[in-house]
Amino acid sequence: MRPIGRRGRQLLTRLRGDRRGTLPVELALVLPVMMLLLVGATDVTWLYIAQQKVARAAGVLADLTARTAEIRPADVTDLFNAAREVAAPLDFAANGRAYVSSVTNDDGNGARVGWQLASGDGLAAPSRVGSQGGSADLAGSITLAAGEELIVAEAFLEVEPLIGLLIRGPTRFYVRALQRPRYGTVVLQDD
Repeated sequence: MRPIGRRGRQLLTRLRGDRRGTLPVELALVLPVMMLLLVGATDVTWLYIAQQKVARAAGVLADLTARTAEIRPADVTDLFNAAREVAAPLDFAANGRAYVSSVTNDDGNGARVGWQLASGDGLAAPSRVGSQGGSADLAGSITLAAGEELIVAEAFLEVEPLIGLLIRGPTRFYVRALQRPRYGTVVLQDD
């Protein structure tokens, strides 16, 4: 190998002190990481908004059901439509399912599902409270005294991330809302 001459040393000294062009190099190194963080923050924010919408839909469903003394089949469609509207712009009809149940402890021997209504054919998800006529699972959140009733609304929704670079595949949300009936009981009427 040939030794560097005087001109080579001068060139190296001049290049070592030259700071021009460092910004594009730094930007090229940092920009991919910043874009990845931005994309990830977008998906996390979208999923947070979706979870909040599911929680509001369950809360509205429980509240509207508990405000009446009796529910008719025509009212049921309106209840689920209200939950669907609260969840908009998410497609609750195609990617979600809602349940509203009356949980009672009539005889003091434990909570049972008195009646239960389910929304359309969206997401295939069974109620986590239980099925009509069976014992109710309130997940230890509340215990009913003899003669008490509780309206339980459940909302399931499967949401795809907006971009899907960091968070892949759909995320399934589940929210349960509990409400005491305003008039003591809510009776399911047959038309």
